[in-house]
Amino acid sequence: MSKQKWLWITLIFLLASTIPGIVERWNTETENNTYEIAVPYQEIDQLATDHEDLDTKAILSSLKKSGLNTVSISPLSLNWMEDQDMITIYNEQELNNALRFSDQEETIDTEEKGYYITQPKDAYFNKLIKEKLQPSSITISDQAFYFIEKETELLSQNIAYSEETLKQIKAHGLNYMFRVENTNQFWNQKNVDQLIELKNTNTTNLLFYGQDVIGYPNMEAVEKWTNQLTNEGYHFYSIESSHQKGLQTVARNTDYNTIRLHSMDLNNKTLSENIDQAARAVKERNIRSIFFHIQAGDPVESVENANAFIEGVHDKLASNFQQGTPKPFSEINTPTWMLAILFITGILFTGLASSLINNRKWMIASVVFMTLLVIGYFLTGRLFLIQGFALIIAIIAPIYAVLSTINTGEKQLGRITLHYLKALGIVFIGIIIVIGLLNGNAFITGFEVFRGVKLVYLIPILFVGVFLFWREMLKLLQVPVKYWHLAVIFIIGAIGIYYITRTGNGATVSDIELMIRSTLEEWLYVRPRTKEFLIGFPFYLLAIYVIGRNRLLGKFLIIPGSIGFLSVMNTFTHLHIPLHISLLRTAYSIVLGYILGLLLILIYRKCVPFITKRIRREWV
Repeated sequence: MSKQKWLWITLIFLLASTIPGIVERWNTETENNTYEIAVPYQEIDQLATDHEDLDTKAILSSLKKSGLNTVSISPLSLNWMEDQDMITIYNEQELNNALRFSDQEETIDTEEKGYYITQPKDAYFNKLIKEKLQPSSITISDQAFYFIEKETELLSQNIAYSEETLKQIKAHGLNYMFRVENTNQFWNQKNVDQLIELKNTNTTNLLFYGQDVIGYPNMEAVEKWTNQLTNEGYHFYSIESSHQKGLQTVARNTDYNTIRLHSMDLNNKTLSENIDQAARAVKERNIRSIFFHIQAGDPVESVENANAFIEGVHDKLASNFQQGTPKPFSEINTPTWMLAILFITGILFTGLASSLINNRKWMIASVVFMTLLVIGYFLTGRLFLIQGFALIIAIIAPIYAVLSTINTGEKQLGRITLHYLKALGIVFIGIIIVIGLLNGNAFITGFEVFRGVKLVYLIPILFVGVFLFWREMLKLLQVPVKYWHLAVIFIIGAIGIYYITRTGNGATVSDIELMIRSTLEEWLYVRPRTKEFLIGFPFYLLAIYVIGRNRLLGKFLIIPGSIGFLSVMNTFTHLHIPLHISLLRTAYSIVLGYILGLLLILIYRKCVPFITKRIRREWV
């Protein structure tokens, strides 16, 4: 016991020296509190086209007044110009057929493949076509045309950004972001050249759209163009839950100087749900750009809906965030000496946890394995080794917290509380090790992640169950299988599948639960996790009280009781969530779970004696 005591003192002392790294992350996240709301210019322009009483200037003014910060600009194509009735496009056969049934005698040489484009009346767009496409001029039946040799996808090719649109956006005091599409090398280079020409002193960010970044799959081209744009002062957006090919390379080349963007379509949910979704993204997931698509339908109603959405999001975030031009997070540094200390504490923690098995060989093997991971990381620098080390700590921590504090039952409230705090302390040691190791801009921007979330939800609860019921399970293996055994196995399996499907962001949630969650967020800023304060912690506290009186029941209660601790561990492995949000959420769970746990103990104390007496009366 004395030896373990000194190991604990050493571990805590070493861990305390790594706290500055976590504080640096905290400060970086809280200081970066500027966000924007952005909308595509093309959708605004389309609303004005669809309604005679609306024009682009009026819509921009209205959205600006509501709090719109940024407008995205996509490069123009010939097809877009034709849709706007600026030009008409013919291929050689179409123009030849049109002339055949007219009074004109001229015909077109159909052997010469290409596009005949009427020259725009607008001087700016006329100049744009001449400069970007370098067409030849031709007059047919007194009509001036541009002729361009046929090229695959030329009509839909984005040829340039409209400087007229830029002037209009600037005139309304709005920021802008350029959307960049990956096409072919020729047009990619042209777009990069224009982006460099258009860069001014204003902070302007770039949003890739489509499945990949500019230059992909030629990674040399990706690095070349993104480095050129970075050197000019551009920053790049990363779209949440969108895995654009090549974007991770861009992020690594720019030291993760990216801005997290949440894209949403106002058609998909109600106004209040859209507002809640956007506000939650900013405050809970380090999102600094809300990019929304305008609701379809009547143009006037669409503008009103967009205004209400913008105002609603700003109202929700007014107390903790400010509107403006978002910037990447400041650089977070984790020096080598700090990593080394975190690895040492992780190895010590693993050794202490493995002592629960009471097998010296297992303890030595676990320490050796963790040490080999550390040596492998320092020799190779491979990220998956540090991620694997962190995963093992995340799995061990909740197991150790539960099994090391549940051995004897307690009656006194003070002793029960002490066991509860001890278990939480063990879990938080694991949390500090994990978030200390996986610290930095790569993780808070979401490009690098903690791997094995499902395993942290599954392995601890399975291990605790097997550890507590090992002897009973060996006896069951010798019992003939009956139909009710199969029924029990089926029920346990169904519960397990439901439990796993409820983990993660893709879990299905009922309307009632959504309403409860929304209410809790309004009251508490962030909601505590249901599985922690409603299931895990209360059942753990009840298990401590019960296990000394009814060991079998207490052991059964420990299994759901372990959910609270593994869930807390998992909360902090979502590294793109700000630390203060995770801490606040967990604090609510700890307090509410403690109160509900005491309530369960009270109910048990009052009800069990009463039920026992009734049973005895009936059967005696």
